[in-house]
Amino acid sequence: MSDNLTKEQPANLTKYPMSQTPLITYDMVNKLQCVLSPSANVIQVPISVGDAEPKAKWDSPCLMMIFDGGDLNSAMHHLLASLRNPFAPNAVATLLIQENVRGPFLEQLVEQMTQVDPSVHQHPNYLRTLRKLQQFSAETIVANPHRVPSNATPILVSDLTHNFLGEDGPTGVITMHTFRTPKEATQVNLKETLAYGSVSIWNEKTASAYEMCQLLKNNIFMINCYNVDLGPIKAAFDAGQNDARIVKGYHYESVICGQMRKIIVFAVGTIFAN
Repeated sequence: MSDNLTKEQPANLTKYPMSQTPLITYDMVNKLQCVLSPSANVIQVPISVGDAEPKAKWDSPCLMMIFDGGDLNSAMHHLLASLRNPFAPNAVATLLIQENVRGPFLEQLVEQMTQVDPSVHQHPNYLRTLRKLQQFSAETIVANPHRVPSNATPILVSDLTHNFLGEDGPTGVITMHTFRTPKEATQVNLKETLAYGSVSIWNEKTASAYEMCQLLKNNIFMINCYNVDLGPIKAAFDAGQNDARIVKGYHYESVICGQMRKIIVFAVGTIFAN
C-alpha cells in the first residue's frame, strides 16, 4: 500500500488533573505510571473469556521506531491506525521511541486516539490482556475517557512484552520501549521475541536509519514510510540479487546489509531533502 498522507498539525491539548484511579486511565499519561491494588476500580472483564484459546495469529506484525527529528505526525498517523485495529495485517505490534520525544509524542497521541473496532474490544485476546494488566503494575497509556469508554480503548503498554501478555498470537495492544541511542534501541528490542514482518523507521538522519538496518536482524526496512508495496523489489530479493530502483516515489534496494540480504525502502523526496 502506498504511503500517501496529509500532514496534520498537532491537536490542541487539554490538560486534565491527575487521576487517583489506579488502573489504565487517561490521566496517567501525565506521569505515565500505573499502580494496581485489590481495591482498584478496574475494567470489568467476563471471567469466561479469560481461558479462551487465541483465535488470531500474527500477520506480518511491524516494529516501529521513532527518532528525534523524525516525521512525528506521519508516524502517529500510522500508529493510530494500528491502535484502532491491532489484529490487522502489518499492524504495528511494538513501538520503540527515543527518550527525548517520548513525552510530547504520547501527549498528542492520547488526544487523537479513538475507540477500537468492536471486533477488537470483544476479542478474547484483548480481554485476556486487560485481565493481565489488572494484575500487574504497568505503565499504560490509553485514550481520553471523555471520548472513549475504558473497555474499548486503544492501549500502549510500556516495558512489558507480548510474550508476557499473551499465550500466542496478537495481544490486542501495542508494546512500547524507550531508548536513547540507536545501539540501545537494538538492545531494548531484545526484550521482544516476536518475529516482525517489517521495521518502520522514522528518522530524518539517513545514516542513523541505515545503522539500524545493519544492527537489526530483520529482512524488510521502511525508512520514513510504512506498509509500502514491495512488489517492485520482491523478485530480486527472492533471487538473492542486488538491485535498486525508484518506483512511484519510493527508492527500493535489495542489498546485503549486516551480513544478511535485506529490502530497504525509503520515500525519495524525504531522502533528497536531507
